[in-house]
This record gives sequence, C-alpha cells and structure tokens, in this order.
Amino acid sequence: MAGGKAARGQDRGHPCVPAATGAHHRGQRPRGGRDVRRTGSPDQGVNLLKLPSNDLFTATAILRTMAAVAPGHPVVRSFSAAYWRGGDETVESVLFRPQFFDKLVAWGGESTIRGALRYVGPGFELVSFDPKTSVSLIGREAFDSPESLTRAADAGAADATFFNQQACVASRFQFVEGSEEDADRYAAVLCERLGVAREFSSADGPRVAAELREEIDVLRSLAPDYRVWGGYDGRGLVIRSPEPVDFHPDGKIVNVVPVAALSDAVLHAGVATQTVGVYPDTRKPELRDALACAGVQRVVSLGGAGGMPPGLSHDGFYPLQRLMRWVNDE
Repeated sequence: MAGGKAARGQDRGHPCVPAATGAHHRGQRPRGGRDVRRTGSPDQGVNLLKLPSNDLFTATAILRTMAAVAPGHPVVRSFSAAYWRGGDETVESVLFRPQFFDKLVAWGGESTIRGALRYVGPGFELVSFDPKTSVSLIGREAFDSPESLTRAADAGAADATFFNQQACVASRFQFVEGSEEDADRYAAVLCERLGVAREFSSADGPRVAAELREEIDVLRSLAPDYRVWGGYDGRGLVIRSPEPVDFHPDGKIVNVVPVAALSDAVLHAGVATQTVGVYPDTRKPELRDALACAGVQRVVSLGGAGGMPPGLSHDGFYPLQRLMRWVNDE
C-alpha cells in the first residue's frame, strides 16, 4: 500500500484502501497509546488520537520519537494527537463526520462507547473495543503437590497483576476447583505472589481505594463464609467468597471462588469476558467450546494473559481488517 495506493496481488481481486480513522481513545493504561499506534500504522491511513485525561504523555512521546527518528515518513505523517474533554460536542460534532473520517475507533467504558454511537451514520463506522474483564480457572491438579500449587498461584498472580490490574486482560476473578479449604490454600499462596515485581507490574501498586476498603472491611467481618488475605497497601489482596463479589476488584485485588467443577465456572463467563486463563493446559480442550459459546474472546494458559501476539483477533474480530475499506475489482 505504498503511497496510499490500493494493494492488490493480481489484476483482479480485493484491493484494500487506507481509511481515514479517528481514534477516540480513552485507554486504561499507558500501553494503550502504543496499541493504537501499532494497530493504525500498517494501514497508512489518517489517524487522529484522542488522548485520555489520565495519560496525556505516552502517545505524544511515541509520536515525537517517531518524528525524530524518521521525519517525513508516511507512517509519521499519518498520525496526529490531540486532547479535548471527552464528550465535548463542540469538538466531536465537528470532527466526527464522514467528510473527515471513515471510522471512529472507541476504547473504554460504557459511557465512552455510548457517546461514540451518537455520531455513527452512513459513511462513518464505529469500531468498538468494549469494556471487558478477565478470569482464571484453576483445576484441582494445582493441589497435586506443593510445587504445582506454587506454580499455579504464581501464574495466576502474573495474570492478575498485568499493568497492576489496569488492563482488561488482567484476571480479577479466579475460580478454584476444589473445597473451601483448597481455595483457602490457593488464596494464601496467591496473595504472597501478588506482591512480586514482574516485567509488567510493580511489587507495590496503587493503594486500595476508600470505597473498596469499606466493602472489604464488611467482608472481613463475615468469616468464615468470607476470608481476606493481604492489606490495602497495594501489594495485593485476595478475597475468598462462595460467589463472585458484586463489586469490581481493582488495584491488585483478586476474588477467589471455589467451584465443584471448572464447568460450573463457565456459567460466570459472558460477552463481557475477554480472557480466560486455564490451569493446567490439559483442561483447556474440555472448556473452550463452552467458553466460546458463552462469549469469551480468548482462552489461554494460566500466566499467559498478557502475551497477545500481534495480528491475532482482539475482542472477537480482526482490528486491522476492520480499519481498512475493502473494494472489489471484478
């Protein structure tokens, strides 16, 4: 697609034309700016990045570095970044029009997606990355030996602490196949491993928010039906409960729920579930069809939630193909 020309392998086929893409981005973590740039770069279309209020610098720094390394390069020239208050109609009603852009890419929570839908119409398509959460399924094989328990808990902690749990791939609910006592054993080791520094997480994360502390303090008083490990210092906290808690675990908080069989945990998955990590690998084949039918987008080995290779589907579709405009030459 050099020079913005339609790409075609033969005299006739399916040429793809770069789209003018407005990337309305309110990412949850610094990597979001890099992800938008990486997704938008191959198509050489026109990309406008809407900077999120909680990170005005990452995407800007990436684009400035690109411009310093290769000034005038087509990929560099295809990107701009700007900030305005999210939902500001005086800005968005002017920008989000088909005469300027072909597609609007929305990342973020429900309010972001609903706000973007207002501008969708003929010639202006929404590519939506909806809000998601992720879970883990730990089979009873984790209790075969102390080594297997440590291995499973460390993998579960790696998935839970990815970007200090500020990413949709980070596990928040972990279902343990076994008794309440088994779940407690797993939770105790998991809590220890949450405080380990890793490539994409720190040992000390953000302190637990006040509203969550109030919820957790109530659960502490409900022992033995509920048990809590860890504190509010950001090094990790685990809640064992008979059913998933009704609040959103955040800031290196994991909710451990015992189940009689991993198939029972599938009932808690749905279209809002992005990634499911499974331990051990041998249990994946028996679960993946049911998980896919429930609406899950990814099934991975426990510990591999953060390692999504470029080019695979994301949220159930292929983003790069959606960002192109396809024209038949028949």
